[in-house]
Amino acid sequence: MKKPLLITTLVTALGLTACVPAVFVAGAAVGALVGSDPRPTQTQTSDMKIAAEISARIIDAYKERAHVNVNVFNGRVLLTGEVPDDAARQNAAQLASSYPGAKVVHNETVVAPPSPATDRLNDTQITARVKTAILTDAGDAQAIHFVVTTERKVVYLMGQSSSSLADVAARAASYISGVERVVKYIDIKP
Repeated sequence: MKKPLLITTLVTALGLTACVPAVFVAGAAVGALVGSDPRPTQTQTSDMKIAAEISARIIDAYKERAHVNVNVFNGRVLLTGEVPDDAARQNAAQLASSYPGAKVVHNETVVAPPSPATDRLNDTQITARVKTAILTDAGDAQAIHFVVTTERKVVYLMGQSSSSLADVAARAASYISGVERVVKYIDIKP
């Protein structure tokens, strides 16, 4: 009962026209959940709030000079995208780690101009193909709990799973055309 309400609320909120939700949607479009989500609704809501707040902080600090995606799973924060310089890269990590509820920050941002829309679209397509490959190869959607994010042709797997399923997912992702590297940020569960 709570999940349909949460989904309806999110769809409504994301449909509003404001700078932060629009940019958050652009970042979140690249990160997508594969399989089921074992987290309680409260944890999912908290993770979404953390991601939105950190995104807003980074947007406020860098406006159009940076393109940073923020994905959160169980309080673990993944930053991907482009920032203008090393100081901005360090500051983005600091903004994320100082947020209450952010347990660990993985800063995968790079110093570069913001990626063009065509590159982001390509990354989104890679993510869709990776999700399909993971579900096909794993065969058990209930055992997979990953957020798949692609940035600059690098696929990031974040979530929780068994060691064997994490390896299957990484291998499936690595076989997708256009993928240059796969990075696993997965909590291993027995």
